[in-house]
Amino acid sequence: MMNILILNWRDMEHPEAGGAEVHLIELFSRLVNKGYSVTLLTTRFKGSPKSTIQRGIEVLRWGHTYTFNWEAPFLVRKLLKKKRYDCIIDDVNKLPFFSHLWFPSMRCGAFFHHLLGKTVFGLTNPPMAFYVYLMERFYPWGYKDVPCCTVSKSTAAELIEKGFKERSISIIENSIDTNHYHPNNAVKKEDDLLLYVGRLKKYKHVDIIFEAMAVMDTHGRKTRLVIAGSGDDLARLKERCKELELEDRVEFAGFISEEKKIEFYRRASIFINTSEKEGWGITNVEAAACGTAVVANNAPGLRDSVIDNHTGILYKENDVQSLASSIEKLLDDKELAKKFEEQGRIWAQMFSWDASAQKVENWIREIVCGK
Repeated sequence: MMNILILNWRDMEHPEAGGAEVHLIELFSRLVNKGYSVTLLTTRFKGSPKSTIQRGIEVLRWGHTYTFNWEAPFLVRKLLKKKRYDCIIDDVNKLPFFSHLWFPSMRCGAFFHHLLGKTVFGLTNPPMAFYVYLMERFYPWGYKDVPCCTVSKSTAAELIEKGFKERSISIIENSIDTNHYHPNNAVKKEDDLLLYVGRLKKYKHVDIIFEAMAVMDTHGRKTRLVIAGSGDDLARLKERCKELELEDRVEFAGFISEEKKIEFYRRASIFINTSEKEGWGITNVEAAACGTAVVANNAPGLRDSVIDNHTGILYKENDVQSLASSIEKLLDDKELAKKFEEQGRIWAQMFSWDASAQKVENWIREIVCGK
């Protein structure tokens, strides 16, 4: 079997771990179970040990948060003196590593979850945001001859628009554990309960749900909202919630367990995803798997993980009135909501980690390594 080295900014135990880290561990732990040796080179965080094992993956935390992409070539050289690797996979999450430029004799591939573009300015301070924005412009130059894999047609289209070669891009969608995420008929749906699950970042645009709730109030439609997740936009969201006098109907649940998340999915009448941009929108599929209709922004990534008027509704991009009317449509039409719930469950069952891991294994062996 093969020895695979992966470069990623975070691992699953990092306090800011997100979808990219879930994607990594779910796919590559399955390759470990098949006999592959997988090493993840990543960054340190406060209190973290220098190395650990996560579901069979060797995790080496040697890099610094802000300089890891520049440290990586030297750290990889150090590793290569100790162990032979068949390939290096760059998991590009905000900043690239350009491993194939540093190690031209090595087989290299790259994962792209999504391009941030201008949304990065809602994620971090202006100097860092500009740095990330600038580095994204070098992606086509740096990875033009490298096999690339992405998680949606939207991201693939963005990469091609930026100058990537279409023939170098493979699409393998994100997946879920369909045995874990499923409906439970014993859990009653709450007619007025809306749900958001995800990090609280400005570009996620969660405050548009408050605005939509205020619009629905004028129509005599009172709804409640649970926000499950944490992030640096929390204080601003709480303040906006207070301004609209919604404090008694909005619950900030914070970071929750998988079990609690599934409970919320099952209880909610509608799951709402308001992000301005995603690679795929895995929470849309999780909600659908649990039998909940989805209302999502018609934005890159989200329009890939929701089939409009089949598993849910895509509202007009970043439009409050469209969001409010979409929510009201489903709350008023129980038959339509039920139809979306049933069709969403069928749709979600198409995306299993086992199937995606098999596709990734084929991509690495046949395309990256040419075996």
